[in-house]
Amino acid sequence: MKLGILPCQGACNVGQMTNRAALKFVDNDKVNMVCSLGLPLGIKTVIDMAALNEKYVALNGCPLKCASKALESAGIKNYEEVTLTTDFGIQKNKNFSDDTKIDEVKAKVQSFIEDYFSNEGK
Repeated sequence: MKLGILPCQGACNVGQMTNRAALKFVDNDKVNMVCSLGLPLGIKTVIDMAALNEKYVALNGCPLKCASKALESAGIKNYEEVTLTTDFGIQKNKNFSDDTKIDEVKAKVQSFIEDYFSNEGK
């Protein structure tokens, strides 16, 4: 079983935080990074690689929910969703190194991953 993680990687603090949080968990054996731009662009190799995952975590920075929309653009609906601004009350800004509450974000992603793999085979 594999879990795909899709950070929005947007042009703001919360978008960049989604990428930093995702990188902590990517190991390629169980948790794969999914390209947030390749899915809506319809790039076949990106879509094929994303399809290797059974479930996904969409890491959205803000209420635009670009990561979730990217998954849905490829017909992927089996995902958990995190939105940093609304779920954690993080203010969106242009300070790309702002890591406000990133430990809380990582803990939430970790809980999705643990729940997914603890139910493996069920």
